[in-house]
Amino acid sequence: MNFSCKKSDLLHGVQTVFNAVSSRNTLPILSNILFETGKDSIKLSATDLEVSIICTIPAMISAQGSITIPAKKFSDIVRELPDKDINVKVTDNNLITLNCDKSIFKINGLPKDEYPVLPKTKGDDGANFSQTLLLDMIRKVIFSVSTDETRYVLNGVLMVLENDIMRMVSTDGHRLSFIEQKLSTTTSQKINNIIPAKALQELIKILSSEGELNIQLNENQIIFSTPDITLMSRLIDGQFPNYEQVIPKKVEKKINCSTDKYLSATRRVALMASDKSNSVKYMFSQNQMLVTANTPEIGEAQEEMEVDYLGDSITVAYNAKYILDVMKNLGTDEFILELTSNLNPGVFKPKTDQYNYLCVIMPMRI
Repeated sequence: MNFSCKKSDLLHGVQTVFNAVSSRNTLPILSNILFETGKDSIKLSATDLEVSIICTIPAMISAQGSITIPAKKFSDIVRELPDKDINVKVTDNNLITLNCDKSIFKINGLPKDEYPVLPKTKGDDGANFSQTLLLDMIRKVIFSVSTDETRYVLNGVLMVLENDIMRMVSTDGHRLSFIEQKLSTTTSQKINNIIPAKALQELIKILSSEGELNIQLNENQIIFSTPDITLMSRLIDGQFPNYEQVIPKKVEKKINCSTDKYLSATRRVALMASDKSNSVKYMFSQNQMLVTANTPEIGEAQEEMEVDYLGDSITVAYNAKYILDVMKNLGTDEFILELTSNLNPGVFKPKTDQYNYLCVIMPMRI
């Protein structure tokens, strides 16, 4: 195996697949990146057996072949090399030699034979999406995923695709994020599966502001493909909660607020919230909101701001972190808070929105 490529291309390929490299020592070869030659390209692959990433970069091929190279050491070397073409040559005893300008590195690799076989895509099957659209939808729900590993089914995002509707839902039991988008075209690909949060977090790093990607299902795997990068992930097996029951159908009070002002007031007042509960109270009256927090052994804080509201007075309390997460992802200058009582979930919606997007937060007892 012998190839040459630009440092920038090789570094891009290594950095793209690096986060899929396994950090566990059960299979030493999983700490390596698999390199395989093509006609005029190199395919880099990494997997931890849950998430796999493949990236193809342009290269000049002098001799065909394959090898797996220790990911961390190889990444460190490539990053420090001068910004010139790099030549990589592999000998029969799996010794890899890197030449770049006046620098020479030699590193031991392992043969491809021991590396897991990754799933393959099914040609033209699947559905195509705008990368920008999918990126925005993922960002608007990923923050509500549970990190409690005992509730495995909540450690991912429910993705539903049918006809011309794409829907994503996430919840950790205290809050829920829901987004739905009508697509410009109808697809025959049907999806109703839970995608692990880790896979979507890696997908965020891969997606760009232009172009399309393809989504396919392959048995218990979901495959996201752009022209030069493929991400594959196992699906979470289990029944996602009935999220429609969580979203309140009845609305008694609607409050129109400035997103930035609400976020800023919450952030400031939360400095005096209890570390344990992180509870902040919101008291709504005629066109007025009073935000308060107190910790007896430390002190208290309050802040007033104007809101658009003409109903009866109501006081609700929420975990400040949940509020801040929602405010950062609404994407509009103003939002609407829908309430029924101080014991029922609050629904946060952008005032103007290209999606059907909402976040539900369970209140805290006052």
